[in-house]
Parts: sequence; C-alpha cells; structure tokens
Amino acid sequence: MAVIEDGNLKIVTAGPAGFGNNIYVVIDKETNEAAFIDAPGEPEQSIAAADGAGVRPSKIILTHGHGDHTASIDILKEHYGCKLVAPESEVGLKPGQMDKSVKHGDVVEVGNLSFQVIHVPGHTPGSTTYLHGKSAFVGDTLFPGGPGHSRSNDLLKQEIASITTHLYALPDDTVVYPGHGETTTIAASKAEYEVFAGKDHPADLHGDVSWIES
Repeated sequence: MAVIEDGNLKIVTAGPAGFGNNIYVVIDKETNEAAFIDAPGEPEQSIAAADGAGVRPSKIILTHGHGDHTASIDILKEHYGCKLVAPESEVGLKPGQMDKSVKHGDVVEVGNLSFQVIHVPGHTPGSTTYLHGKSAFVGDTLFPGGPGHSRSNDLLKQEIASITTHLYALPDDTVVYPGHGETTTIAASKAEYEVFAGKDHPADLHGDVSWIES
C-alpha cells in the first residue's frame, strides 16, 4: 500500500487485486471523506486499504463496466453504505446497482474535492476518466505504452480520438492512474504516441496495441 498526495487529494493505492487491478482510495484531506475508484475483485484488499487509511468511503466512482472493475460493488456498498457513481452510457451493471449517473462535463464531489468527468469511449462505450488537480483516473483507456484493449479497428480509432482529444489536452505533468499496472504521465504518453502516429498500420489493427511496437 502506498500514499500519494496532490494538494488536498490523498490517494491510497493497493493491489493488485482480482485480475491484476489497481485499488485506489481517494480522500479529501480536509474532511476525510473518501471514495473508491472502481471495485475490483478480492474486496478484502479494498476494505483493508480504506480501513488502514481510517476512512469509510461514501462512493464508488466507476470508470467502466467490465467485470474486473465491478466485481465487488455489492460487497463494498453493503460494508460501507457507499453509493455507486457510474457513466450513464456504460453497460455491464446489474439492475439497481447505479445510484447516480454522470456524463461528460459533470463533476463528482468527494468532500471538498471536485473530480471532472471526462467521457473517453473506445475501450467501452461509457469509459470515463475522473480528473482532480494533476491526477487522472483513466480506468483501462490508457496505460504506459499504449491504449487499452480494443475490440475492433473502429473502436481503436474511437479510443485514440478520446485519448488525443481529451487526455492529451491535459497538462504534461498530469499523472495517469490506470486500472492495471504502473502510472505514467501525459508527457510520457504523448511522446510514445508520436512514434505510433508516425507509422503506417494495418487496416484491421486492434486489440492490445503498443504505441512503440505496433
């Protein structure tokens, strides 16, 4: 478990859990109000991270609806009484799980912290990034080295458009917190993407794409 601070935002990280997912607990240092970013499997790890930080999260903020990010929604809601905030266009949730839907341009508040809602479709229809300060929680849209898995070339193009239009417009020192693996920065990712953009690619390119090697 590690703790990172970005102004009044405290980020507790743990895991990997479930299918190699990162656990993020975001905390307002002023009020001690907290939220989970996503709800991966092995909920005992998420509970230990929150309890170890001395917080009871009031929200689960969902980046997208794939099963490895939603596996412990019901358990965490029952344990803490927290509410699920999820993209309105996302699929994969059980009936009744969503408590509040959000769309591009909305704000999710955690105590006195405001997270900007940025719709970045491609990996899934509702894939969403949540931005506060220099911290961007991107789900599976962007990783060090490339975009998240895409199921067709059209969806890869949509995902790349989301990344280049919305994420690469953020300041270069913005830290990217992905659903799996290590963090990166917008500057590092943009430099990798320039390699990709400078090459020709097969018309059916999709799947697990690497900015450098694909």
